[in-house]
Amino acid sequence: MVKGDITDRVSEKVHITKQRAEAIINAILIGIKDGIATDGEFYVRGFGCFRAKNKSERIGRNPKNGESAIIKARRVVTFKAYKPLKKQVNI
Repeated sequence: MVKGDITDRVSEKVHITKQRAEAIINAILIGIKDGIATDGEFYVRGFGCFRAKNKSERIGRNPKNGESAIIKARRVVTFKAYKPLKKQVNI
């Protein structure tokens, strides 16, 4: 499923135009991004939690030539699904 599929479903369920549904979805995605960037996490009850985690610098391996390389410290986003979502997926 891609963003266009979600836009189509929202427009059908709520009986609005696809342009309006896309604007709503874009606003939601901006809210999620802002929540993760400012607070470090974004919760959706019954769905899951997006969290920003810090990864420290480490030594890795370049897969092309096998040489050691330093992987810089960075923040990554993780997602943990809550039980209702896990149950629905595992039906």
